[in-house]
Amino acid sequence: MNVETLIPISTSMSGGFFIGALVGYFVKKIIKILMFVSGGIAALLLYLQQQQIISINMERVEESSTFILTSVVSSFDNIRQAGEAISLGIPLTGGFSAGLVVGFMKG
Repeated sequence: MNVETLIPISTSMSGGFFIGALVGYFVKKIIKILMFVSGGIAALLLYLQQQQIISINMERVEESSTFILTSVVSSFDNIRQAGEAISLGIPLTGGFSAGLVVGFMKG
């Protein structure tokens, strides 16, 4: 391998790693914020139900959550199918995935 072929590969890998690390860091922070907010809302609703201020229909909550989770899973499947048509190249994808893991773990 000569230098002319290594430079584009190394820049693609390092750029993908850097972007992946940033994305991983921000995804982890967003997940933490969303989990904190949803946990607080759930705790508030359970407290209000215990104090008999509100009444929660658990069957309706289960139906809604099942519908939401089914929609999310189908949208991820659509994204995966669309991603198969676009090839970013092995060096960029490998660098991005490694950076995503590092950013998610270190964040």
